[in-house]
Amino acid sequence: MRNQSKISLFILVALAFCASSLALSQDARSASSQPTTKQAEPSQAPTAKDLSFLLGKWETTIVMSPSAMMPAGATGKGTAEFQLFGQAIEGHRSSDTDRGHNEQRELIVYQNASNSYLIFTVNSNGIATERTLTRYIDDWVVEYRGHSHDKDFAVRGRYKVISDNEVRYTAEMNVDDSGFKPYSEITLKRVSTN
Repeated sequence: MRNQSKISLFILVALAFCASSLALSQDARSASSQPTTKQAEPSQAPTAKDLSFLLGKWETTIVMSPSAMMPAGATGKGTAEFQLFGQAIEGHRSSDTDRGHNEQRELIVYQNASNSYLIFTVNSNGIATERTLTRYIDDWVVEYRGHSHDKDFAVRGRYKVISDNEVRYTAEMNVDDSGFKPYSEITLKRVSTN
């Protein structure tokens, strides 16, 4: 009997919550359908607001750890630039390492349904990558999977804002389910803001 009382109370509270939510949504709908004389102020898109720490021009230092995908590892320097592109952020990266020259374009867009961002990247060799970017307090976690050189891999990285003029990206890679191991570290030092 006691459990039935608890269940009944839970159902009553849930119904009250649903009814109040429905009433609020109907009030919001009717308020939005009424003409207003004041024009709505444009708001920044979530990407522009949340990822503003990336905007600007950067010099980069790159350290790639030896791995199954890159046995000798690599080091180098490069540049990066991120700017607003409508509701998205557009990026261009260029780097020279002891493995050669690389360029890539990025587009970062917010996805309401998943409350995360997608990063679409294409490098100068035409290889495209889609990554997810999710915020956890002050860290931005990047995750993606791929297949290269007959190996399956998963990468888990994170952007950490060190200061207004420095951002660090560190990543781990798991090749053929061998466990995550250090993969890369990229330090971005701001040259200018857009």
